[in-house]
Amino acid sequence: MVSRKDTIMKAARRTAKQAQVAASRRTPKTRGRIEAEPHRHCVVCWKPISLESEPAICNDLNCETVNERRERSRKRWAFLMYSGVAIFVGMIIVQVVV
Repeated sequence: MVSRKDTIMKAARRTAKQAQVAASRRTPKTRGRIEAEPHRHCVVCWKPISLESEPAICNDLNCETVNERRERSRKRWAFLMYSGVAIFVGMIIVQVVV
């Protein structure tokens, strides 16, 4: 009769051996690495684009429309946040003065 400890040890050795075989099949990350020229990525689809591209989107029409929509939403949210804080501070000032 095989004990639980022996079963666990046998499974651990088998797993370790499988890991060694899998690791030996992979090439080291430093081999075959292709050096890419400096670039940035489109903020919508993540395609590589040039560093000078401003805003950081590719020439795809879909990416342009998505970026415009995001910018409008960001500006609207910033306006609401600042106006909300301004109203809150204004109400506090009015309460303190009166």
